Amino acid sequence: VVTVSVPLQSLSQLSLEGERVMGERFSVGLGVSAIFNQVRSRFDETQADGVEGFDSGSYRLGIEPSVRFYLTGRAPQGLWVSPRLEASLGRNTSETVRSQDEGGSLIDISTDIWSVGGAAVVGYSVVLEPGFTVQGGVGFGARREALAYDVVRPGENGLSALTRVHQSTWLFTLRILLN
Repeated sequence: VVTVSVPLQSLSQLSLEGERVMGERFSVGLGVSAIFNQVRSRFDETQADGVEGFDSGSYRLGIEPSVRFYLTGRAPQGLWVSPRLEASLGRNTSETVRSQDEGGSLIDISTDIWSVGGAAVVGYSVVLEPGFTVQGGVGFGARREALAYDVVRPGENGLSALTRVHQSTWLFTLRILLN
């Protein structure tokens, strides 16, 4: 079974998931996802410091292996529980756009992001006809997300130095699946 995910959180996300039935009540799956965002914001009038606006963009690519245990019916149809692993890698950029008189665009922030985590999902799959399957599920997940970005800090002899900053956090999320 190959499904396309309906993006409930973000319209800029595309997710595909494949499921391979391995037995009457057991299947394995692999999902891939991609998220792309591009935002261009401009002021009606150029600011006093020459700032015309801001541009930002981001992308994130992910992979999600999973296993499904069917509690009712026969795979790939019925009530199931699924532990899932998740891993993703991405980058965010934010740029201040200045008028040409003030020196043009400057990159303010470029952030590398990676995350790894897992989720537990309960769902139901229905094969309406050969070639058309509907799946839905809810669950909880947790992931560790790490960021790395450069900042300018005062260095020795009054010179500025570019320093790489690393930051990480744990996120707990609700999962809603509609495929």
